[in-house]
Amino acid sequence: MKTMIFVGSPHKEGNTIRLVNEFCKHLNGEIEIINIFDYLHIKPCIDCAFCHKNYGCVYHDEFSDILERSFDVDCFVVACPMWFGNVPGPMMNFFSRLQTITSGHIYRKDLVHKFDKAGVFLMSSDEKWHNMAKTMETTVEFVFNHFDALILDVVYAQGCDRVKAGESKQDKIKCERAAKALNQWYEDKMSGKFYKYGYASENYVRLMEE
Repeated sequence: MKTMIFVGSPHKEGNTIRLVNEFCKHLNGEIEIINIFDYLHIKPCIDCAFCHKNYGCVYHDEFSDILERSFDVDCFVVACPMWFGNVPGPMMNFFSRLQTITSGHIYRKDLVHKFDKAGVFLMSSDEKWHNMAKTMETTVEFVFNHFDALILDVVYAQGCDRVKAGESKQDKIKCERAAKALNQWYEDKMSGKFYKYGYASENYVRLMEE
């Protein structure tokens, strides 16, 4: 199993990476961690419409290489803190380049959804309030959709100003559960069992036939 983890925090020893480390303790297979703050020089999508007719992007940079590698990945993890009620701005800029995937489905017609991959969302924050993560959930689901990944689990580490992420019993149990969900998903897929049981808001996912 190959898993690509996108980390959207500039703090190399902060709460988000602590959550990732706790999660990875229980994850099988190969793991590639991409810290988005190491790629701030990557330009965001400028909606130039190049990808409406052409595969790829008008910009030729590391994102193109990351996108190509992503096609061989089985699972995706998006891990980030909450900033201004959503995912960090640099993460939005980075993932905006997935516009070429959208164009493949809508304009070029050279891509078709298979939803044959899986995803997990890890989030850390200090404060907490009712439904605080809904905006982030929607944003991250949109990202997973582009990667053809159905969401298997979500881990929220809240109140990190009081207890560091990954240190509470709840965080440890949730991270282990989420990692094992990916492990089981991959086992199901490889053994020929039904594996498209993750979450996506598109109703037609439920209606797909094996």
